[in-house]
Amino acid sequence: MKRKFSFLFFLFLSISLLTWAQKYYRITGDYSIKAKSFDGKSQLTAGKFYYDLNYKKLVYCNSFPAVDVWVSFDTVTYRIVDNKVTKRYLAPPLSEFSIFHLALTSQIKNYGLNASGFTIQKVEKNNNMVITTWMPPAHLKKIFGKVLISVKENRLSGLIFIDSEGTVIRKQFFDKYDNFLGVEFPLEVVDITYTNGLENYQVTSYKNIMIDEVYSNDFYNYPIPD
Repeated sequence: MKRKFSFLFFLFLSISLLTWAQKYYRITGDYSIKAKSFDGKSQLTAGKFYYDLNYKKLVYCNSFPAVDVWVSFDTVTYRIVDNKVTKRYLAPPLSEFSIFHLALTSQIKNYGLNASGFTIQKVEKNNNMVITTWMPPAHLKKIFGKVLISVKENRLSGLIFIDSEGTVIRKQFFDKYDNFLGVEFPLEVVDITYTNGLENYQVTSYKNIMIDEVYSNDFYNYPIPD
């Protein structure tokens, strides 16, 4: 009996350690953004990103076209140049709906909507794609409309955001997935936003993804100057 108990204890301990080890908490890598606005102007931005679940700061260290740092934390986004805040924007909390947070917490397939009060209205199948319509909670219906999520081969493929008046305001497409230590991450994201019927288009490409990297601790909790 004692030997059986010891075996079960070590089996439980091994499973617990394995489960704990699979809960990753940070991600970093290189990114480039090619953007084209409705007036035909193009822009390229490139640099490195850092995200840690413990700090919930979105940190972008840009190397082109300017050397600066953008940090989104809580409801404010900061632009930092030479250790000085040069711009400050109020914005809704971005970190928990970022692709980095969703990938680390294995919520990317439904974009975290199930954890934010959205509910499923209907599910449809179109060839090899599953399209789910999500409805916002009552207290958000004046701000948000429904969200359509398409999943292909068990991976998030696309999103369509519709405002409370039924107008499409944003589309996103996710492609070129790769698996990093068990973390599914799309290496290309196409983002299309609509303002007054005009389209803004950008493609974000990622590479050199690293999970739980330990040599850049200061960047994950990037200090915001006073």
